[in-house]
Amino acid sequence: MDIIHETLYQTNDFANIDFARHVKAIANHLFRSYGVSPDKIRLKIEMEDIPLKLNNAIPCGLIINELISNSLKYAFPKDGTGEIKITFRSMNQDEIELVVSDDGIGMPEGIDIEELESMGLQLINILAENQLEGEIALDRDGGTAFRIQFTN
Repeated sequence: MDIIHETLYQTNDFANIDFARHVKAIANHLFRSYGVSPDKIRLKIEMEDIPLKLNNAIPCGLIINELISNSLKYAFPKDGTGEIKITFRSMNQDEIELVVSDDGIGMPEGIDIEELESMGLQLINILAENQLEGEIALDRDGGTAFRIQFTN
């Protein structure tokens, strides 16, 4: 939330924020907080320049925060190496896709994202489906990828 407020104070448009700058700030903060070396885990950010409404930026920022945290904690055990990737792109005039993925060990097949006991993953579902009124999907091919599509 502090990063969202900081981003808002640096803009003149409170209806739309520079989401790419916001995402970079979240990711860099988390990498520093977890003491992760960029030589071990790379961060790749592919962001289209899409003005994002504030009421969508907040849940997207919280989702990204939670998913990067999960990747840093669980995807690369024992000083593993790999990549975390964030993609933010327009699907059409109003639809946006947010993907947070890693090429780590992946989530076990038996986990159903609709029936999760993890507080963090429950929060991601609630934010994606209720706040963004979007759809969320989990891809386990070559790591873990959460895909969220919503209308801006």
